[in-house]
Amino acid sequence: MKLFIHKNLIWEKCLLFLLVLFSCSFFSIQGQVPAINRIEYYLDTDPGYGNATNLSFTGTTDASGVININIVPLSSGVHIVGVRSRDVNGAWSLDNKWLFVKPYSTVASTQPNVIRVEWFLDIDPGYGNATTIPITAAQNLPGLIFNIDMVPLSQGVHIVGVRSRDANGAWSLDNKWLFVKPYSTSAITQPAINRVEWYIDKDPGYGNGVPISISPAQDIAGLAINIAMQDLAQGVHIVGIRSRDANGAWSLDNKWIFLKPYTAGGVTPVPNIVRMEYYVDVDPGYGRANSITLTPGTDIGMLVFDADITTVATGAHKLGIRSLDANGAWSLDNKVDFTGGTGTKWVGVTSTAWLTASNWSKGAVPLATDHITIPSGTPFSPLIANGVTGNCKSIKIQSGAIVTVATGGNLKVGQ
Repeated sequence: MKLFIHKNLIWEKCLLFLLVLFSCSFFSIQGQVPAINRIEYYLDTDPGYGNATNLSFTGTTDASGVININIVPLSSGVHIVGVRSRDVNGAWSLDNKWLFVKPYSTVASTQPNVIRVEWFLDIDPGYGNATTIPITAAQNLPGLIFNIDMVPLSQGVHIVGVRSRDANGAWSLDNKWLFVKPYSTSAITQPAINRVEWYIDKDPGYGNGVPISISPAQDIAGLAINIAMQDLAQGVHIVGIRSRDANGAWSLDNKWIFLKPYTAGGVTPVPNIVRMEYYVDVDPGYGRANSITLTPGTDIGMLVFDADITTVATGAHKLGIRSLDANGAWSLDNKVDFTGGTGTKWVGVTSTAWLTASNWSKGAVPLATDHITIPSGTPFSPLIANGVTGNCKSIKIQSGAIVTVATGGNLKVGQ
């Protein structure tokens, strides 16, 4: 395997200043933006909050601007500048950090020679401890070629890292590449399968399932097994099947859900359905989905119910429905495809204004065809101000939520 090193830094004349553009803002629980009372920066080493170099600024909440950093005292090479701000509540922003380069001077001094190049595989042994690549004085490093012995490597994905050090002791950044040592297609034969086993519902552990008799060279893709159903409880079950090869490696488990039907007219009566529930797209778990109202004697085969899709985004979705009987057994999930997009929800992140698009989950003000939901606990509650008309097909106001219609305002529902 041959790798090439590419020179990727161009040194220019020494810079006197680094210009950094930054802005800092906060958002409090009440929606008020607290004023900023300090901005500071540091180079390379963080001296701690409040101990970095203070920056003068104007304004209280928008501190966007330009700062000058004197890089004359800095050594040539790569550095980091960090900038942060503090508000009047004593809360610090996250640090904004940027990498920059102070170039080596092409006038005052010559660019130092590269005196070492080294490489490593997968695990970095540390600077100076990797495998040396022989180089000669004035050698063109972008055209450098070196050989990696692939024989000792395991088959699969690996990483090679290459770096260099100059005469001043400064290391370059690491250049890294992913590569693959292919699996052999001839030297290694596929190991034979020497065990196949299955289990019902609960996994007893590898090697402890019910063994399935197989013969050498048997095509297990067409393997058929018999499962005695008479000892199983009526309802939904899971069967798992897996195999092991001659090297002791287990396959992934293949699992299937199946149903042992309740016996009609037998000794055991069919238990009543005690709960039905539905969910949209994401299954929250058995018993945690939206409840469907049932009455005794209801023929659930003909059941009609209203699913709340007011907050469902525009596009394709799945509706899942299932039931629970008096014995605690759940049915299989019935899933139906449908297209949503008529519902929207108040999020109130910007203001109380009904006609502000960012206050709604879809980023658009509701139309007369939209079903809307007003939840509780949003930063701002909706207000239909004087001279404003709000429209919707239906409105659902959750417990604790408030909708205010001011004098001269108008909310039209279902028109």
